[in-house]
Amino acid sequence: MGKYRQLVGEWVDSSSSPDYAFHERWTLEGDSAIDGFGHVIEEGDTVFIEDLRLSVVNGNVVYQARIGSQNNGKWVPFTAQATGPDTLMFENALHDFPQCITYVKDSAGWDVAVTGTERGEEHSERFRLRER
Repeated sequence: MGKYRQLVGEWVDSSSSPDYAFHERWTLEGDSAIDGFGHVIEEGDTVFIEDLRLSVVNGNVVYQARIGSQNNGKWVPFTAQATGPDTLMFENALHDFPQCITYVKDSAGWDVAVTGTERGEEHSERFRLRER
């Protein structure tokens, strides 16, 4: 899992405010997987939850996300793409949105871009994850 271990830790979006905060937490699961959990807290209530997982599937590193209210609660896989040491890029061209999730490491944490086409239009979401 090499460079993917850089994700291990607790992260919060630096643009979060007291009324809205996006969090990700990643933990090692043995030598072959990294489990993640993402959630959004808005005005004291948890309004979004996703389970995340990085593992090797058929020889490829796969980022999987599961949101209970979407895709019938099934895991959605995104296959890792070849990148440099400070970039983690995962793609699934057949998913409705997003089709690409990219983490770029910088000195303060991660810049994350969630991109693709949604209802026929290009769409992106950006997060600046910093250690909590």
